Amino acid sequence: MKTVTIEELLTWAFVHELPKGGGVEGLDNANSAWRMLEASSWGKITSFAELGTLIDSGTGNGNFFIEQGEPHDDAVTLGRAVARLGQCDVAIPGNWHALADWPRTDDVTDGMADAAVKRAIDRYMLRTAHRRAAGIVSLVVGTAILGKELDYQAEPSKIRMVERGGKPAWFVMRRINHEDGQAYDIEVDGYNGRTHRPVKGAYRKYEFSTDPTGDILGRLDYQTWVAALRRLEVEIAADLVAHRLVHSDRSMTPWLDRDMPGVAIVERTAERPAKKTAVAC
Repeated sequence: MKTVTIEELLTWAFVHELPKGGGVEGLDNANSAWRMLEASSWGKITSFAELGTLIDSGTGNGNFFIEQGEPHDDAVTLGRAVARLGQCDVAIPGNWHALADWPRTDDVTDGMADAAVKRAIDRYMLRTAHRRAAGIVSLVVGTAILGKELDYQAEPSKIRMVERGGKPAWFVMRRINHEDGQAYDIEVDGYNGRTHRPVKGAYRKYEFSTDPTGDILGRLDYQTWVAALRRLEVEIAADLVAHRLVHSDRSMTPWLDRDMPGVAIVERTAERPAKKTAVAC
């Protein structure tokens, strides 16, 4: 048996084996072994003799599976496991902090970093569950084909005072009564243009000189990828026939001096259809 890492096995499977059946288009062709696995609802096609029959019956459009040979059993096992990631989601821990390596000198920098991470998570969670699941699969397949790891660099951003018109800006909170009868606190301009002085209770604000959202989401992608690799290792190790997996020591937090817990890949909760309610006429 050949000893490999999960990353090496993924590259072998998606570069050399799972494109079979797709002709010159490889993985992108609907009749490639990989696309057939994706479309099989994770198990409807139980053998590649059956898959070959489908193509031989005229669905191949000139890209014949038989001419390229069958993909290796281990590649098929891995392909099915990767396809099942499409039924998963990313679980982000409540105390997740992608910028733990950034300098924290006071409560201001701490609060700004925490707020930036929260905004990035909120942005990520705006994606549908289906899109997040597709993203997991895409990360695994894309890195396998390229043979590269994901970038997790996040250069600390400088902190600057928020300005308006080239001068430090002032802000103040005001309570307003909305037409719905509720009172709301809103932040407004705290500088009095007539007196050229800040109003009572006004304060200044700080911001990062460069928006860290992209770097935070990049680290989220990196941890999602590592979590997916670890899940695949556990899922297929006992089912391989010609390969032996060596456990990967890839860190979940390579930007820190130790491996810390991060995001997890979890089974996606089935979406329940909305209940129908009777409407009285």
